[in-house]
Amino acid sequence: MGLPGWQIAFASVENFFLFNAVLSAAAFAIAYLLRRGRVMRNWRPDSCARVYFAALVLPPAISAWLVCASLFPALWLGRTEWVREHVEKHSLHLLNAFTVSTDPLLGYVAITFTLLALVAATWATWRAYFRVNGLVAYLGIGGGPVSEESIREVETFCREHGIEVGLVVSHYPIAFVWGYFKSKLVVSTGLLNALTKEELIAVLEHEAAHHARRDNLLKCALTVCRYATPVFPLTAKLHRWLNEQVEMVCDEVAVARAASPVDLAGALVRIKRLSLTAGRLALRLDGSGFFADDQESFERRVTRALSLEGAPLQADTESLSRSCIRTAVAGATVFALSMVAFFFTAPLAVHRALEEILRALRL
Repeated sequence: MGLPGWQIAFASVENFFLFNAVLSAAAFAIAYLLRRGRVMRNWRPDSCARVYFAALVLPPAISAWLVCASLFPALWLGRTEWVREHVEKHSLHLLNAFTVSTDPLLGYVAITFTLLALVAATWATWRAYFRVNGLVAYLGIGGGPVSEESIREVETFCREHGIEVGLVVSHYPIAFVWGYFKSKLVVSTGLLNALTKEELIAVLEHEAAHHARRDNLLKCALTVCRYATPVFPLTAKLHRWLNEQVEMVCDEVAVARAASPVDLAGALVRIKRLSLTAGRLALRLDGSGFFADDQESFERRVTRALSLEGAPLQADTESLSRSCIRTAVAGATVFALSMVAFFFTAPLAVHRALEEILRALRL
């Protein structure tokens, strides 16, 4: 009979807590050094986004894989075979060997933090969803003090890209995509009245890129990664850096498809001026939007947009606007298949290798 399930669960949570903290800190350090150095200065936004994405996602993914592959075989292996694997006598394994003097307090802290992190991530996601969903559900194109030509332009564009659209009668400039699987573009009369036809096309192409990439779904998943580590202030910075690069990627897609770099930059500047005049929107919009409030991000995006004038763009816009769902499915498949392969061929291989590495680090 294997070890008790509660003991494995306790060890799994504590080890995930420790692994994720160490790997997240290391990933942030690498991303920070790349960002501050010369390496990433000439990279395209999609390449920079991959670095920040990896720094956010890989630590919890690797931590979960190491914990599952190392500890879960104990649920069905015999106690004698499991105990035989350990030279030192400790009830919990892997990184617990470094923190055995703090047990069981650290284990309770890890479990408490994990529960709080799940609550925080769930609360942040559902709060954003319910805050806007009630409004979006009843939006429809039409009405409001805006020209019929602008409305037809938006309707035609969204029909061609398979996006639903809603119009908000407001002087505040609004443009964002809402929804995880079935997206809806929300624009305001203030935005339509303020922009030229060319600037409006730039905004619509940008939002269509968010829709094609399923960026709202990606944000939802990254919220879990952001809160799943005790070094969440560092992952919050990574998340902010990633969002900035994602916006620049969508800017590049917009320019590659139809928009002029000057019109794109002009739309940014015009919306910035209008938002400052109108004041902050009382309802915080958490969907994928065209405009960000952060001043440094705004300046970098305008500079980047203008630099696209006359510059060779990436030919394959399909790769820039590829949905994150494919990557998620591929990652989950690799995770599951590798786990099954180890469980049925060498259930203790990962545990043995990891214990040897950690034992060597302790010497």
